[in-house]
Amino acid sequence: MTTLAPNRPTERWERLRHWGTDRTRRLPGEIGHLLRRHWALVLLLLAGVVLRLLVVIAYNPALWYQGDSQSYLGLAYLKEPGTIRPYGYSFFLSLLLDLHSVRRIILIQHLMGLAVVIAGYVFLQRRGVSRLVATLAVAPLLLDARTTALEHFLLAETLFTSLVVLGMLALAWRQVPGWLGVLVAAGAFSWAATTRSIGMVAAVVPLLYLLLRRVDWRKTGAFVAILVITLGGYVVWYHGHHGQYSFGTYGSRFLWARTMTFVDCDQLDLTDEERLTCPDQPLGKRLPPDMYLWGPGSKAEFKTMPDEVFGSFAKKAILGQPLDYLQVVATETWQTVRPGPYPDDRVACIASVWDFPAMNDTGCSPHIAPQNPAKRRFAGLAKDHEHPLMNPLNRYSALATVPATLVGLCFLLAVVLACYRPRASSWRDYLNPLAFVTLAFGMIIGSVATSMIDPRYTVPSLPLGVIGAALAWQRFRAARQAPDPTIPQPSVPSQSPVPPQSAGAPEASTAAASSDTTVSATGSEPPTGVPAR
Repeated sequence: MTTLAPNRPTERWERLRHWGTDRTRRLPGEIGHLLRRHWALVLLLLAGVVLRLLVVIAYNPALWYQGDSQSYLGLAYLKEPGTIRPYGYSFFLSLLLDLHSVRRIILIQHLMGLAVVIAGYVFLQRRGVSRLVATLAVAPLLLDARTTALEHFLLAETLFTSLVVLGMLALAWRQVPGWLGVLVAAGAFSWAATTRSIGMVAAVVPLLYLLLRRVDWRKTGAFVAILVITLGGYVVWYHGHHGQYSFGTYGSRFLWARTMTFVDCDQLDLTDEERLTCPDQPLGKRLPPDMYLWGPGSKAEFKTMPDEVFGSFAKKAILGQPLDYLQVVATETWQTVRPGPYPDDRVACIASVWDFPAMNDTGCSPHIAPQNPAKRRFAGLAKDHEHPLMNPLNRYSALATVPATLVGLCFLLAVVLACYRPRASSWRDYLNPLAFVTLAFGMIIGSVATSMIDPRYTVPSLPLGVIGAALAWQRFRAARQAPDPTIPQPSVPSQSPVPPQSAGAPEASTAAASSDTTVSATGSEPPTGVPAR
């Protein structure tokens, strides 16, 4: 009788079908357990979703920042690099132009903001952070008015924030970064570097992280190679459109404008062309940096000058007056992260642009974006827009805007906790929290050092700062509970195994076992000459 061979594909399909049926049957219970276990996060997520829905309804379709938003959208249609702003965000917009709706683009940005929160919470839980601490860490990201407002702008901040957070989470996801994590981080930081100029400085932190972690040199080399290939390709692409190898023709002008607040041209050895870029105002009466680029401090001949002239001037000003430059950077960084009011009315005006605008607002106000991105021009001032939710949301901005002070406190907390009981834990244990907070605080310093004070530039640092602080707190608790290796620990005597009884000497074996038991219970041998009882 012939035995038929089993039909293995059919068996596999049956097993897969049974597994899927069983999984589907258990899925509602697992989801319910997950929601009950993380109920605090669920409530915060609901609050964050409701906040974003109210914003979408009140400011339809989106908020528009004249100059930046128009430039990003225009480059998305032209599909070429800009001379002032990098192309990374325009590339993101170009992928969504077929939606033919600004509102849909903004909804995707709001979803990206929520994804950053969920990813940060899952990462903290994976790293052993308690649910309470993880929930407190991500709460500002869900409820912060300025973060939500910037998600509603056609601006690069939401994309840039998502990329740097993704890059850091990918690197720190495992105890030792794997190939997938390194490749994802390299791609994320490469895109971030072509989205905002500070991204090129930010990419230094993950590179140092890989070196200090002593990761396999092939992984570190792959990270560097992807970064170099991406940025090098961008420079070559820029040359094809504008005739020079650069990331933009305004990069040096931003740094030159930064030096206008302190430079003393009489102390510098300048060429005739460079001396034309000296400020007209005397020291103590200088304009803010951006006014030399776009305002009355900008001269007509500046538009025809090559970028190299501004770069050479900035280099001479910084190297010739290094202490003055460091003082300006330190002072304005402190003014950015300190608690209390803004340093002057101009910074306060800029900050109010990133609040939810009110109806008939007399202060600084953004614009309303067009419904169709193809128009590429704002539809009017936001304060002239009318909706009953606008004034309540504006009051919410006054109450629920998280200041950059929190980022500074997170940085200090991580540094202080990293110094706690260094003998009980290696400093390498704190590489994860220190990498997050260093990147967060470093981007604030870099923005001030190369541009100006603008609260908008501090928003991408917020998620990195709170995640780093939560990681540092978890390491602090672990170090506090660990025994100090310099303190000798009491030794625990080991019990000797009882030899098996022989058939000829049962009483002797019993006595030996009794003696062993006595020694083990008392922890010491009986005095010499005294029989054990």
